[in-house]
Amino acid sequence: MTEVTALIPAAGRGERFGSRTNKLWVEIGGRPVLEWTLSAFENHHRVRFIVVAADDDNLPRVRKLQAQFQKLIAVVSGGRTRAESVMCALAAAPGSSEVLLVHDAARPAVSADLIDRVIEGAERWGACIPALPISDTVKRVDGQHTVLETIPREIADEKIAWRLFTAQTPQGFRSERLHRAYDHLHQLGGQVTDDAGLAEAAGIEVKVVAGDPDNVKLTKPTDLNDLIHILAPRWARSGIGYDVHRLGADRPLVLGGVIIPHDTGLIGHSDADVLIHAVCDALLGAAALGDIGHHFPDDDAANRDRSSLEFLTEVKATLQKSGWHPHNVDATLLAEAPKVAPYRIKMQGNIAQALGIDESCVSIKATTSEMMGFVGRREGMVCWAIATIIPI
Repeated sequence: MTEVTALIPAAGRGERFGSRTNKLWVEIGGRPVLEWTLSAFENHHRVRFIVVAADDDNLPRVRKLQAQFQKLIAVVSGGRTRAESVMCALAAAPGSSEVLLVHDAARPAVSADLIDRVIEGAERWGACIPALPISDTVKRVDGQHTVLETIPREIADEKIAWRLFTAQTPQGFRSERLHRAYDHLHQLGGQVTDDAGLAEAAGIEVKVVAGDPDNVKLTKPTDLNDLIHILAPRWARSGIGYDVHRLGADRPLVLGGVIIPHDTGLIGHSDADVLIHAVCDALLGAAALGDIGHHFPDDDAANRDRSSLEFLTEVKATLQKSGWHPHNVDATLLAEAPKVAPYRIKMQGNIAQALGIDESCVSIKATTSEMMGFVGRREGMVCWAIATIIPI
């Protein structure tokens, strides 16, 4: 298999980000941006080595990451420009590497599929980049904010056809082609914005593969919100909840905060809402914050006959104090009777309102035990729930 090395230039100052903190150390989901980027290549099955070129101030901190990332074989001092930093990383890459990927350290959401496409493109053509077609109208504007012309997004006739694209990284090259491209750097005075541009100047044909809209580069503070949204599913946490209550006479049957007409109800210290109790446990478990018995003990008189919807509201507040927000809930109720379907929408609405999430993020299902066991004998009800939470 082709040996692949990822080169990560990480020596930029990130001045456009407008923060005293180097943007590569800004945390998303409790992890610095640079760690997200390195993880994408560390976990990719085709990438064998990683080399990072960092600024001198951050060299010690980046080198500490070598204990965390086994493929990170070298952390070298970068240059004044991006191109110089790539050259420094290139010099430290193993000579056995056949394909070299150059990736912006500030693109932490790069996907495995995109890396695959670039590697395959580099193997096939020798040089390729991921890019997205421009969909907006493009204007050329002078220093006085006057529109000089409208740039056509695409041209197609019998002689020529082209379309405007925005380039992304990683950009992939056969090793000898990237070395040949950087042999021309001095001829351009070091003024290149990406590696493909340097390769083009050296007469190397560069092909394009499909880019990824989620492959956002952290440049401005507003980009951070986009990346939090994109990366959230990658650090979401899930928990499992289980609850069971006996059925008895002279008790209302409360499920999902809805009083359901039935000849028996669930027995418990509170309203014994088995469905919401399971959801509470799933949410608390996802955040490793204990269980419902710890937060709402059944020997506390304050909890007697309380609505479990109040428990759920308090669980949400507890999650928020720990930096978490509910994302979705899926529950399965096991009961022989009554039919739950007529009340499902109302129950889902109650849970969604208590958690501050959309009703589409709450699923409630019900099934019977085919008349087997204590549920089949109508002695009690059981509920299982799975909940996912994301950082605030």
